[in-house]
Amino acid sequence: MITPAIITARDMLRNYKKVFEKVKRTKEPVVVMTKKKPQVAIVSLDGLEDLQKLKYKTGAKALLDIAIKAQKILKGEKLPKDLSEKHDYYGWRQSKQF
Repeated sequence: MITPAIITARDMLRNYKKVFEKVKRTKEPVVVMTKKKPQVAIVSLDGLEDLQKLKYKTGAKALLDIAIKAQKILKGEKLPKDLSEKHDYYGWRQSKQF
């Protein structure tokens, strides 16, 4: 894991151009701190794209895991043959039972 550089908010205000250049050049994030607590991270555009791809992959994997679990739970269940045509009817009927 990359250990990000740390900078105070005051230093960020004073040296933002240098910080931006460093992030673009090194592709390593910088964490901005206030009152000894991390507030935000500055990442390169490439780093942001990588984070977005990772989020998408993680989300897709989670969805696949849910589908696999649902498939196991519903194993042996018989769905009505006309479910695609009467899905509203079956959904309404199910909700009235509760």
